[in-house]
Amino acid sequence: MSWIDMIINSMEKLGGHAEYKDLYDMIEDLYPEKTSSVKDYKAQVRGTIERFSSDSDVFYKKKSKKDIFYLVGEKGDGHWGIRNFEPHDNDVDMTEDDQGFPEGKKMLRAHICRERNYKIIKEAKSKYKAENGRLICEICEFDFEKTYGEIGKDFIEGHHIRPISELNENDKTEIKDIIMVCSNCHKMLHRKRPWLKAEELIDKLLK
Repeated sequence: MSWIDMIINSMEKLGGHAEYKDLYDMIEDLYPEKTSSVKDYKAQVRGTIERFSSDSDVFYKKKSKKDIFYLVGEKGDGHWGIRNFEPHDNDVDMTEDDQGFPEGKKMLRAHICRERNYKIIKEAKSKYKAENGRLICEICEFDFEKTYGEIGKDFIEGHHIRPISELNENDKTEIKDIIMVCSNCHKMLHRKRPWLKAEELIDKLLK
């Protein structure tokens, strides 16, 4: 198996994106013989990712012909993701509350997969922060950074607002379909069947 295939497979198992330290651990677990046979396999991993990413200074489009990875965060952070990555529904864990989901587990898994699409959530967060200056819950206005300090900076969850009944299996998630929510409000939105709309949960908070 080639290095590019090993990296993609390992990164997919980590959710479609990973920091180098986590990626190294996964590659070592999955391909111990390969990593032990190379003097500096970590340099091989870094070089491969950069050669296949237009976010890198060493990317040569004509040579590699593939732009597979994108940079998560700033250069030097060592955090990369797979472009156009879509989580597989068999990787979605069902909670106890989800067992009685009336529209079917397949639809629920499709919804959760959309909410775990790191790239689109990242883009939605960036757009919201650019427009509002900070990331807060759009329902209760909870601010993780204000409450927890540096560890809470830029932390928020993304919720897909389109009802399950309106989704087709091959629908793509768009930024306009995502709202910023804290962990508590996100759980409450998912808890009721059919799911509450954001404005309905806001109304409950105001009562």
